[in-house]
Amino acid sequence: MTQPQELVGTFVIEIGERQAWPFMTFCDNNSTPSREARLYIDSAFTLNEMPAWSEGTESAVPNLLALNHLEVVGVEVNGAELSLAFSDDTRMVVSGIAAAWTT
Repeated sequence: MTQPQELVGTFVIEIGERQAWPFMTFCDNNSTPSREARLYIDSAFTLNEMPAWSEGTESAVPNLLALNHLEVVGVEVNGAELSLAFSDDTRMVVSGIAAAWTT
């Protein structure tokens, strides 16, 4: 997957943290063979317009766990901002501005 829009139809199969960066892994079972893509997050993000990870937040993993097993039903890119819509009506918006606490 090389374009954000290719995440539509995938589902979240893994949530984790590598050093300072939380990540999500997406699976596409519609292709043969199945494909996976991992999104590392290095900036503040919200879930349903509520801050889910920002400076001073210890870990984003507890907030991201709610997205595990959900399907991505929409993707929007607005400048550096990435917005993902999930099958349970959750919307995740990643600011796209690199955070000092992860670099």
